[in-house]
Amino acid sequence: MKKYLKLILVICAFSSLVYAKETENRWKVHAELSYVKTSGNSETETFASKIEGNRDYNGTRVKLKGEFLYGKADKRENTNKLNLSGRLERVVFNKFFGFLQDDYYRDKFSGYDYRNVLSAGLGYDIFKTEKHKLKGMGSLGYAVEQYKAGGSEDYPTGGLNLDYVWDIKENLRFKQELKYETDLQKTDVYFLNSNTAFEVKINGNLSLGVGLKIAYQNKPPSPDIKKTDTTFLTSLIVDF
Repeated sequence: MKKYLKLILVICAFSSLVYAKETENRWKVHAELSYVKTSGNSETETFASKIEGNRDYNGTRVKLKGEFLYGKADKRENTNKLNLSGRLERVVFNKFFGFLQDDYYRDKFSGYDYRNVLSAGLGYDIFKTEKHKLKGMGSLGYAVEQYKAGGSEDYPTGGLNLDYVWDIKENLRFKQELKYETDLQKTDVYFLNSNTAFEVKINGNLSLGVGLKIAYQNKPPSPDIKKTDTTFLTSLIVDF
């Protein structure tokens, strides 16, 4: 439990830093927290957190995101994931923008000590209305992987992203993120990620959320690792 408290303190410190007001603009922060513990015939414990910081100022947009998922069953660790990403966008013409992005993944039970992908690309705000927002992006990059069983690999990558937000009602929001990434040297090595979520607002800052995450890797580092990871979570959400 101590590790959870430390992580919460880090999240709070990061939130305080990101939330600091500036003269004409400030960061927007989205934080999610989920914790489940059961005991009796079986003992399980799951902790998940997510924090996003977004800033949009004069055609320059910055997005920072961190996600952590940890789980135990009958006192044995069975989940340990950390995802960190940062993206810098700059509008170049009308709805077109260029971007630089860095993604860091650590997943103890998917065969990786870590994956780091540095990429650059172009994006397009397909539409942006009061209720609907859809953004598409294409990128080229370079990946470095360190495997749990030993060894490493690096290779050029290509990626496609779709991000969609639908404000169904004043207090109800739907989000869908899709991401495809492939090894440009060996196209049978690719990754598909889907993140689907509904958020119900309780008051001005608090919401409840349910989300389904699906992570698929077509060619895992080891044959005993499953290709698909599925995570379903309910979370308390704070936006400020």
